[in-house]
Amino acid sequence: MSLHPFILSFLFLLLPLFVQAQQQQEVVLTGVYNGKNLYVQNPLSSNLKDYCTREVWVNGEQVFVNPRSSAFTVNLSHLKEQQPVAVRILYSSGCAPKVINPQVIKTRNNFQYLSIQVDKQKLEWLTSGEKGSGKFFVEKLVEQRWQPVVSVEGYGEESSRYQAEVEHHSGANQYRIKYLQQDGETFYSRVHTYQSPVEPVTFAPTRVSDKIYLSRETEYIVSDPKGNQLLKGFGKEIKLGHLNSGLYYLNIDNRLEKFYKK
Repeated sequence: MSLHPFILSFLFLLLPLFVQAQQQQEVVLTGVYNGKNLYVQNPLSSNLKDYCTREVWVNGEQVFVNPRSSAFTVNLSHLKEQQPVAVRILYSSGCAPKVINPQVIKTRNNFQYLSIQVDKQKLEWLTSGEKGSGKFFVEKLVEQRWQPVVSVEGYGEESSRYQAEVEHHSGANQYRIKYLQQDGETFYSRVHTYQSPVEPVTFAPTRVSDKIYLSRETEYIVSDPKGNQLLKGFGKEIKLGHLNSGLYYLNIDNRLEKFYKK
């Protein structure tokens, strides 16, 4: 059966559009307007004449057709703050434009640390705006490095209260809280300092035959001059009879001391 000449002519006119549609791809960005525009890198296509981007649509309205530039701005300033936005960028197959700052339309996170308190035994904090089942890490500044000391599972509720037991060294103790959200985003609290009234841990002797004696039970680390950790523990006595003669370091009460093994 042969087709009518008019139908053949109509199909012939549609063929280029079909081929073009097959050769186009698209990227879609969704979020909300946060007061900033999107910036797009628009490289040349393989023929070195045309640019990659064919069309740009914002919330269903076409804003660009074949932009003749290696970079362009998608102006969103006509939108209201926090208004939903959907951006479609159609481009030639095998030649993709790149949105430089897609994060500017990301939905703002409402997570907050409402309060944080530290006393001689524990650290307490109140949050709002948790999203999903995240996790909290209490970090302490030890030897100028933040180290996690305890972790707490998040409740994922709009408002939640938490607490964690902490052990202070003498003098100033600095803490912060890291919240790792389920989607991977991280939120840090401000640093909180607790001034411990306990007396500093002392030790004796400094020239050791068999043991070092500490003024109270505490965590300790013994290392050699190269920084290799030799002993780690908790207590009031450290047995050192097995060590060779020489200089060693004792880490106690968040400070580093020297001693000599006879």
